[in-house]
Amino acid sequence: MEYRSRNIHVGTRLNEAEHKKLMELCQRTGLGTTRLLRKLITDTELKAKPTPELRELLRAVDRIGNNLNQLAHRANAIGLIDQAEWDRVKTLHRELREEVSRWR
Repeated sequence: MEYRSRNIHVGTRLNEAEHKKLMELCQRTGLGTTRLLRKLITDTELKAKPTPELRELLRAVDRIGNNLNQLAHRANAIGLIDQAEWDRVKTLHRELREEVSRWR
């Protein structure tokens, strides 16, 4: 039984400048060398590692979403909110999350 889907090992040699560039990319993206190289090979867009401030902002937006969800369930249970209004709130939250994520 094969346990790994990636069973081909590729080794390469780099000069100092190439190695420095690779390490800078790893630092900027927060990826390890193997994962970074896979993304480069597959033409996946490299994104900068989120700053601590952005990570905290994303967590705050997620907490807001959790609070909205709890409030909506309670409001729905006693008939204060209808499905259309709740769908609108969820859409606004999703749009906010997407907008914040684009700041990366």
